[in-house]
Amino acid sequence: MEFTGQFTPYSINRPLSDDERDRQLKQSKKIETELYHQLSIIEINSNWLEVVDKYFFDKGALTLAGLIFIPAGVLMTIFSMAIGIVNIYKGDFGAFIALLVSPLGMAICYLIWRWTRKEINYTHYPIRFNRKTRMVHVFRQDGTVLSVKWDKVFFTQIPVTYGMWDMVGHVLDEDGVTVRETFGLPACAMGSWGRERAKGYWEFIRRYMEEGPASVSDVISGCLPIKDKKETLAFSFERIAASLGSYLNPFILFYYIFYPGRMIAMHFSKIPQWPAEIEAQCPRLDGHDPFFRDASMNA
Repeated sequence: MEFTGQFTPYSINRPLSDDERDRQLKQSKKIETELYHQLSIIEINSNWLEVVDKYFFDKGALTLAGLIFIPAGVLMTIFSMAIGIVNIYKGDFGAFIALLVSPLGMAICYLIWRWTRKEINYTHYPIRFNRKTRMVHVFRQDGTVLSVKWDKVFFTQIPVTYGMWDMVGHVLDEDGVTVRETFGLPACAMGSWGRERAKGYWEFIRRYMEEGPASVSDVISGCLPIKDKKETLAFSFERIAASLGSYLNPFILFYYIFYPGRMIAMHFSKIPQWPAEIEAQCPRLDGHDPFFRDASMNA
């Protein structure tokens, strides 16, 4: 689980680092690797490709933490204040210290609530790659949209937390050096092996934009049914099983622990809606599109 960009901001208003330059993923450079779509596709057609954000797959973890720690923190604060008042009444004025410290528990609960509110916002933050207009549209966490030319985005991989690597797109200033905004792709990976394997996801996006949908359509095994509705518990189980290869994979239990939080976060989050001007720039083909695919066509 990695939340850089959602709870801790990406580093911006700074020059590109040498490491970012060394690890640049260039739009014009083909990488010979196996393609992966990471079960991240919402819709693909001849004109544009829409995928989810990097936070979608771990959504619910912090909500579950809030469900556990906020009530526990409130109860502990009330309990410690009650004990302090009783002891003061008995003449133990040293209990004043406990009474003064106890509101810190409420402050911590408030911080956890703020983090949880960042997760209970939108069900996902879609990213749309339009190969006809050669634009990238990113749905921001505040509901606004970043629109930037595909060829102007500086894609690279950066180290984040816990030994993980993030695949990001930097929007640069006119000087071509200063990072003004950063968005993450759903290809966060652990360690150097994972970092290299994640390039298969970049190559999937790159080939779609540079070579067209025919170059990637055979790789797609399914799409996420979240375009105009919220993820159901049943599909959530199917998605995890598919990503792990089987319902019998023991790691599936780890994900199931977070599902009460995930379902609550999904239920109270809004479904993102692209502005009318973005939809107008992203028409589908009239008539039959041989490369159209969304969740309605899942096997």
